[in-house]
Amino acid sequence: MAGRAAILALFPVVGVLGYSDTVPVVAWSSKSSSVLNSLSPDLRYEDSVSIVGGILSPKDICSFDTVLVIDQPGLRSSDLRGLPTTSGLSSILNSAPSSRQYPHVKRSASSSFQDIAESLARRCGSTLANVSPADGPLDLAESSKHIVCVNMPAMEGSPKFRKAAMLGYDQYLSSEIEKIDAAFTSHLVLYTGSPLEQHRRQLLPPSEFDSTFAPPDNSTLSDGGIFKRYQLFSTPLLVALLVVFFVIVPIIMLAVSALASLQSSVRLDAPKGYHAQERKTQ
Repeated sequence: MAGRAAILALFPVVGVLGYSDTVPVVAWSSKSSSVLNSLSPDLRYEDSVSIVGGILSPKDICSFDTVLVIDQPGLRSSDLRGLPTTSGLSSILNSAPSSRQYPHVKRSASSSFQDIAESLARRCGSTLANVSPADGPLDLAESSKHIVCVNMPAMEGSPKFRKAAMLGYDQYLSSEIEKIDAAFTSHLVLYTGSPLEQHRRQLLPPSEFDSTFAPPDNSTLSDGGIFKRYQLFSTPLLVALLVVFFVIVPIIMLAVSALASLQSSVRLDAPKGYHAQERKTQ
């Protein structure tokens, strides 16, 4: 029983570790879209770039006046689930005529959302714009179509900090989407995450030692203790430790306790009427 309980307790931890290499992809439109409606509800085996490219590849995607591709490094599905039901993005998504939500899809090794947006702008003859919350409110001309790449700040830190930051990003995105909805006839929104490691590498200056076989340069790492400078606990090691301490050790302790409680069935008491002194004098 102890071993079974330990295994059941381990399932949520293994599930979290199994989703550590995934990102969410959310798409919705202000009008009914055959592209979104025809998508399979389960695309967990596709990577994020393939899903975004598949949504933007059909010809009728050019019928939208504005297409927003929102990329946020480090975004997790838990960040979106943590938004209250009364938040701006939740209300917009719930009222959208067409939508698709994929909480756990494989993150792409190399994010190319910018390339996809540039290709779509050339194909549809739309104006391409790259914006971020630091640039202030969007200023889109109503006389032309637009492809907008929104580069959101990276999501890092503790769960409490992420939740507070997500509320601020929700206000920015929902207000901009509401302005687009009021100014244009139709729009399509794609909101997805990207690898946080790649975002960090893009912030670092290029080095002559950048190669496949070059050793890591610890000078580019953040200051701090050994846990910030080196990865001591990898996912396989953590899983192995959990299995040892919560499965194998309880089983061994249970077996030792069972063996210690065993009693011999052979009675060593002398038979009735037996006298050791009389037996000795005979």
